[in-house]
Amino acid sequence: MLPEIGILHQLAANNVFEVTNPTQGDLKAWLANGQYLLASPLASNTSSRATDFKLFFQRSDFYYASMANECNRFSQAAIETMWSIGEVSRLPKSAGWSTIKMYYSAFFAAHSLLRIYGKACSQLSAQHVAKVYEIAAATSYAGNVTSIDSGFYLSSVDNGEVTYRKLKDSHADTWSSFFDLLAWIIQEIDGTTGRGVHKADAMTLVSNIKLAISRSGASRGNWMSQMRNKINYQHTSGVWYPYVGAIHENRMISKNAGWLQAPTTFDLRENQGDVSAMYNISNAILSLMYQLVKYGFERSGKASTPLKNGTFRLLHQIQMI
Repeated sequence: MLPEIGILHQLAANNVFEVTNPTQGDLKAWLANGQYLLASPLASNTSSRATDFKLFFQRSDFYYASMANECNRFSQAAIETMWSIGEVSRLPKSAGWSTIKMYYSAFFAAHSLLRIYGKACSQLSAQHVAKVYEIAAATSYAGNVTSIDSGFYLSSVDNGEVTYRKLKDSHADTWSSFFDLLAWIIQEIDGTTGRGVHKADAMTLVSNIKLAISRSGASRGNWMSQMRNKINYQHTSGVWYPYVGAIHENRMISKNAGWLQAPTTFDLRENQGDVSAMYNISNAILSLMYQLVKYGFERSGKASTPLKNGTFRLLHQIQMI
């Protein structure tokens, strides 16, 4: 285990790794069940609708069990998606679906990493936000607000309070939230416990990933999303037949177990082709997720029911551990 993983784990929401509750509920179920109160009155926009709200727990165990279930779910999806990549025997140069799968593996891993640090991007339906408004109205915390917008929200937990803020785009805003998470980690590393060299290595690792997802002027960290769109909808980068303009190495793109290496293994420098960068960035993000999940799981004495029955059962099945 890299010493920098131990540094980065200190900033995580450790409760996520200590869940032994067998519930299958997720954060949406937690919201719908209403086991919370408003931490502050709702504030409306110009149409008397709220687009952010703050809650505090009545039971923290259910909340963190829901967070752990989602962390595990996205971790499984990230690993399975990367594991399903492989060569197409009769089209050895084919890399279109491989690059799209690399994108989604990194996207799921970013979701899992957000949850490791107590944050989540979630699509909330009218049912979910109606429950929040119902509780606000019942406790005289609705003010002049007539309803709460459904949509895509970022939530963040801190000292028993969960803050929700409405976003817009599920992919671009997930990457923006992940970018902000990396920036926060970099800012907080100095306050962790450990040797200076290990803190510096942790800062370099996170800074390199933050810089890599901001390639080509993607200032909010959504370069991977931009590339996915170009490859999927415009068929760029020579990854589709007849592979015109391809500059990547197909054997590298077909690898599906590179993420088992340390996240520092991957070349995150700017001066490489876009498809090669997709491979290196996606594997570095997945590797970081895996290393943090593995460290947190082992540090808790392998107590986590969701991870034990989910991610680590999957890893046994594909014979990676």
